[in-house]
Amino acid sequence: MDPTHLKPEDCTAVFHRLHEKFTANINAQLDPAPAEMALVELRARAVSTIGQLLRRKHALTATQKEVCSIFDELFADQITSVYLAACALDKPAQMVLRRALELGVATVYLWDQPHIFWGWKQCDKDLAFNDMLEHLNSDSVRAFVTAINPAFTEEHLFDFSEARRLYRVLSNTVHGKIAAFESQLQDRFSANALDWKAHLDQVAQVQVLLYKLWFNRFPALNCDLRAETPQLARFI
Repeated sequence: MDPTHLKPEDCTAVFHRLHEKFTANINAQLDPAPAEMALVELRARAVSTIGQLLRRKHALTATQKEVCSIFDELFADQITSVYLAACALDKPAQMVLRRALELGVATVYLWDQPHIFWGWKQCDKDLAFNDMLEHLNSDSVRAFVTAINPAFTEEHLFDFSEARRLYRVLSNTVHGKIAAFESQLQDRFSANALDWKAHLDQVAQVQVLLYKLWFNRFPALNCDLRAETPQLARFI
């Protein structure tokens, strides 16, 4: 078919129908919003606050100031992931959530390694999730964190097994495994209360994991964040 003979409405009709469907989905799933959503949204907003709190610290290096910008991106990724899931776009929601998990771990991985940050930013070097985990779980990093944070007495900075599990689950979506195909489901792209709650739970799991990492690496952050966001204090 000659594309010059197509009318504009011929190629836009499917998008208008999708918009109507996704609008109906989000209206159904946000009316009323599940209780879990309030906490997920609050924790997401507080991630931006973490970036602001770290920027206020004195004697930050140029690299660390740049790393602080990642926290705003993390806020955007978490909110976007929740929004897509509310529209019943579950697979895109999980893809964005995997990105949030990767970037969240990268904040600490890059904080003390300026050469890797600049390779990532300017030299098209990729960050490998497993490499980041192995580095953060090394004896050297644990010794360093113990030296700067006397309150840190745990064996690990955060739950590395849980981080790997979440990353593997989310990666199955990104890599397009057939078991994760949504187009083959009978109720594909339709609002589903169980799927919606499951995704909110998954976002919460990523958030808890990352908060643990940040609080262990940055000794004053827990107290500072509680003072800045009092409503979050009983949830962290």
